Amino acid sequence: MTIRRKITAASKKLRKIIVLVFVTFLIDLIISVPHIFIFIDQSNVCLGLTSIVSSCIISYCGYRYLVSKTTAIFEHINVKKIGYVVLMLGITTILMNWVLPAIFGQTEDIGLNQQIIENMFHQGGIVSLLFKFDMVITAPIIEEIFYRGILFEEAKSLGKVVQFVWPTLVFAAIHSPSTPNQWTVYLTGGVLLMVIRLITKKLQYTVMFHMGHNLMSVMGL
Repeated sequence: MTIRRKITAASKKLRKIIVLVFVTFLIDLIISVPHIFIFIDQSNVCLGLTSIVSSCIISYCGYRYLVSKTTAIFEHINVKKIGYVVLMLGITTILMNWVLPAIFGQTEDIGLNQQIIENMFHQGGIVSLLFKFDMVITAPIIEEIFYRGILFEEAKSLGKVVQFVWPTLVFAAIHSPSTPNQWTVYLTGGVLLMVIRLITKKLQYTVMFHMGHNLMSVMGL
């Protein structure tokens, strides 16, 4: 009887893992749709607008799905939590600008994600403005809804460790890191976002942090 129970428990856990992997694959597929338009032609204004519009539609659909699963999305603005977000932004700045460069050295090696960002910024004009809007506004919203929102909720049944680690790893991986330095940067960002998600209990604060971090990145480029 004990063996049967263990087998049943193991099969249930395996099914949960398979479902989580499938949901992860589906999420990565869905949020990659807006990027398709950028890859077609990075200098085309209409494609840039199409990318932003598709991001908004996908974000809304993801939000509606998330609302059906949890209430941990919005609350009345909490000044204390806003202060915490600002503090975390300061910590992130120190880590990204001083601590990690001190560990890995000042390297010119950049990942595919960063290469695309720099190429878009160098386009100038409306294309550059559209991409900056996407980076500061739409990208943080869609990524938080799907990674710290949907994927976070889907991983809950596998325990707190998986719920913390899995979305963080997937978030880092989708930014296409190829070196230990790049992996460390994105994993650090993912961990900080997850810490904010757990402490504030609401997704709105991870969105604020993500927007603030990307805004600082845009201003620094």
